[in-house]
Amino acid sequence: MKNLVGILLVSLFALASCQDDENGELAPSYVDVDWYVIKDNPDDELDHLIYEIYSEYKMSVYYNDTIGMEYRGMDANGDSIIYYKTLMLGYSIEENVTSMKYSLSKQREDILEGVKFLEEYVIPFQQAGMKPKCFLLVEELILSDNSLDVYYGMSGAIVSRLAELKEMTREDKEAFGLRVRGSEWAHALVNNYSGELEDFYRLSDNFNAKGELKAMHQQDIQNSFFGGVFVWKPKEEYGFLSSTPSTHYSPSSYVCPTESADVLDFVIEVLKDDEANFKATHANHSIILSKYEYMKKLVDSVKKDLTAK
Repeated sequence: MKNLVGILLVSLFALASCQDDENGELAPSYVDVDWYVIKDNPDDELDHLIYEIYSEYKMSVYYNDTIGMEYRGMDANGDSIIYYKTLMLGYSIEENVTSMKYSLSKQREDILEGVKFLEEYVIPFQQAGMKPKCFLLVEELILSDNSLDVYYGMSGAIVSRLAELKEMTREDKEAFGLRVRGSEWAHALVNNYSGELEDFYRLSDNFNAKGELKAMHQQDIQNSFFGGVFVWKPKEEYGFLSSTPSTHYSPSSYVCPTESADVLDFVIEVLKDDEANFKATHANHSIILSKYEYMKKLVDSVKKDLTAK
């Protein structure tokens, strides 16, 4: 709240760039405001830490989706016109996510823990070409009725689980930080290297019961002798590291991951940089080993390009 008050005071007294109106008079253009600049509040531990992070890394961190306001004159009734800048983080290059919902935290201790988490486990490891425009810390994030811990869009990233952080061990935080950083990589790869990823996706292609070669992403694998389109076998044998529950009754039925989730799973494993252990774990899963090698080479080949932007 103190940040917003400060921003309002600055906006009220700062002159925006001007342009000629129809009568040749100067009028504010309202296009020069950099909404992502963080102002310091030395009297507040949380806001001051956010400012220090911005000063060192040029990364904006928010815990409120309204990040600024600006006085824009008077209306016909003599009332002040105030513009509120609100983060619109549900938009990606693929779609405008209208089913996204999130709840902001009111617990400043939890928010502070979240900022410290980003400062230690995420932001120092970011690459220039993959940084989101900002981070928004939230208590809970829901997309299409599914709970998410991180989401990357065109305008920034949302990180949830704030209330859980204080209970996490260092190992838990390292794993979560790796997931957030992996999501940056996955987002960059999906949006910039879709052609290269096609070969990665095809490594999991498999034959259905009719002998047709099909893409396996989001296929429902039923552990049943009746109606199964694909032969039932563990997800690892189809080349996947994760899956989601099936709507079928059999407890061992599952749905293969989406393409984006598949990319994220393997990017995280590559970023772990523990190839020997990974290969030992999946020694009997040839498709997984092939996808790991492909992703490792892809990450290495595009790293220079993505880190230099």
